[in-house]
Amino acid sequence: MSELDQFRLLLRIHSRITRTRLIKMITGSRLMALTLGGFLVAYSVTAYFLFRRGLIYFGQLPAAGGLLVDRMMHVVFFCFLLMLMFSVAVTSYIALYRTRDTRWLLSLPISHRVIFLWKVFEATAFSSWGLLFITAPLLVSFAEIRESGWSFHVRTIIGLIPFLVITSSLAALALLSVVRWVTRRQLIAIGIFAGLFFIVGITRTIMHEREITERVGFSAALTFQQVIRHTDLAVNRAIPSTWYASSIIEWSRARPLTTSVLYPALLLAWALMGIQATLWLARRWFYDSWNHSVQNAAIAALRQRPPTQAELPALIHRYRPRRSVLSLIFGRPLAAITRKDLISFRREPAQWMQFLIVFGLLAIYATGLRRLNQHLDQPHEIYLVAFLNLAVCALALSTLTTRFIFPQFSLEGRRLWVLAMSPLRLPSVVLQKFFLSTLFTSLAVSIIILISGNTLNLTLSDTLFFTAAILMLSIGLNAMAVGLGVLFPNLEETNAAKIVSGFGGTLCLVMSFVYIVIFLMLLAWAKMEVFKENDLPTNWFDGRYTLLALGLTSGLTLFLTVAPLFFAMKRLKRLEILGNL
Repeated sequence: MSELDQFRLLLRIHSRITRTRLIKMITGSRLMALTLGGFLVAYSVTAYFLFRRGLIYFGQLPAAGGLLVDRMMHVVFFCFLLMLMFSVAVTSYIALYRTRDTRWLLSLPISHRVIFLWKVFEATAFSSWGLLFITAPLLVSFAEIRESGWSFHVRTIIGLIPFLVITSSLAALALLSVVRWVTRRQLIAIGIFAGLFFIVGITRTIMHEREITERVGFSAALTFQQVIRHTDLAVNRAIPSTWYASSIIEWSRARPLTTSVLYPALLLAWALMGIQATLWLARRWFYDSWNHSVQNAAIAALRQRPPTQAELPALIHRYRPRRSVLSLIFGRPLAAITRKDLISFRREPAQWMQFLIVFGLLAIYATGLRRLNQHLDQPHEIYLVAFLNLAVCALALSTLTTRFIFPQFSLEGRRLWVLAMSPLRLPSVVLQKFFLSTLFTSLAVSIIILISGNTLNLTLSDTLFFTAAILMLSIGLNAMAVGLGVLFPNLEETNAAKIVSGFGGTLCLVMSFVYIVIFLMLLAWAKMEVFKENDLPTNWFDGRYTLLALGLTSGLTLFLTVAPLFFAMKRLKRLEILGNL
């Protein structure tokens, strides 16, 4: 059997498995499937109208509208490239080097290269569908604004295939190189150096902009020039995202096909080059890298030798139970589980690196609001930016809770029966995960909101108002992620990305989005007097509908906090989940 036939066999088997699971999900819970489908359709329609309004607004700006729209497309696909590369690399690493599935496949008469290519293909499929679903309304609205024909959509879909191939190939090559040739200490050193380089670069940029501002002053032309200059990296012609974004822009202008073949040809050529390089390195490096990973794990296990008789007293004294802060908050049994979660999070760079990236970008964004604040002189403008800032933080928080908090219960996997037979009750473990995740995420987003309030020169009462709002959102989002994670577990999967890509993870993301939209609408209603009268209130609770709106937001948060956890506890008490082990 050739390698192509082996790849087709794996594709056919997993296609049947996926189709069977999908049919079982639809027939087993039709109401839930219809609800999820309705949410997805509602999101697509809403996102389409929002993107359309935004593109029309930017396009109507005098002398710079078209340039801003084109630059925005470059930035979107540049971010798409970075996120997809990171996601494919992390998902492929877990699927190739951290699961038993790979060990079983390596024992079969299947080529090692086919196994590597299949896992990368699977990781690309799991990582790209969400981003494609998000960008689809943007592309449709962009085509309508530019009055492009049906050929635009056909070319965009065809051009997307080599773009995804290039992205996944770059991620696969980087993963192979790192696992095969880079040690853990070298990787940590590279991460520290990159972090320091990033901090130094950001500091120099801020100081340079402050010097320009003090010398020239604020103006619309200067602000536009700075925005364009900071996006120059997204239009670099050596980056694949530039080729695809430039192709989309050319196709939207309804020019003949022969006038816009340069960038599509580059995409096709480098996609074929990426496939060839991946095939070549997968044959030579994958099995060696897998052996290298297994050897490192074995060496780490051998280092944990049993203690000798002379070492036992010191170990007993070292690990003697002590009353720590965690034991005072959760109690000694739950403190042990909390310590285990914290250590697991610290030992998993794929998790804390994404947390640092997201919250680091949010912090940089929050400090950058000071430049925008110089042009805001009306109260309703300040409140509008503050609400948009709250929406950005809430959407980032919903993404993190769905990506990391939702799969926490499922990641206990087949070891869950150990917790079920211990004196520690499963509902207590679920509540511990909820309180721990809420504590850390609330602290992070509250700091971002406080920084934003300072840069926007909000009053203390308004800053506390938005901080309380993000705390309520954090409680509701974490409760939904934990509760739905118990109601829709996948105890057989060890890859968190695949757990999130299932029905429960998608439902959690959609419900989080709907909750954020309703919450922000009610919160804006509480401050409606500012937008109508364009005057800041003298009291935090001033306004005709403030108390009613705050009561509705509190009731909504309370319901979405209690309901998922209540049904999760009810299912745990019936021990339905343990029957799937």
